[in-house]
Amino acid sequence: MRKVKLPFSVCILVCIIFLVTESCVHQKKIVMAKNKTKDVSSSKGKYMISVPIVIKNFVKKNGEITKQTEIYIRRSIQDYYIKFCESNISREDLETKLATIAKEIKVVTLEVEFRDGHWDSCDGNLEQQSRMGAYVIIHRMVE
Repeated sequence: MRKVKLPFSVCILVCIIFLVTESCVHQKKIVMAKNKTKDVSSSKGKYMISVPIVIKNFVKKNGEITKQTEIYIRRSIQDYYIKFCESNISREDLETKLATIAKEIKVVTLEVEFRDGHWDSCDGNLEQQSRMGAYVIIHRMVE
């Protein structure tokens, strides 16, 4: 077998490309880590979080999309329904706040509590058909 000899300049070039690439990847990781905000527990079961707000059209059981909209907070890969009838703020209060944010992705800081139960039952009438699962209530908006 014959050994292939690479010129010294090619070896240097490969090393430089490797170092530049690695330094860029490291910088990206540092920037991403700085942009993350940690949740702060304000009291038992309540958290101060900065989250994007998502507005979705209501979808009926049969898959039909309606014109009625619902508001969710986006946490990582899951969207949590905001149950306004248990919250200390109204839907109108949140919509007013969102209207003041000029960015496409509207991020707000909220004091929230995560709960599990019926989404659509506000009067305690459990005979009414309701979606169930994890949802969130808002205690207050933080400026």
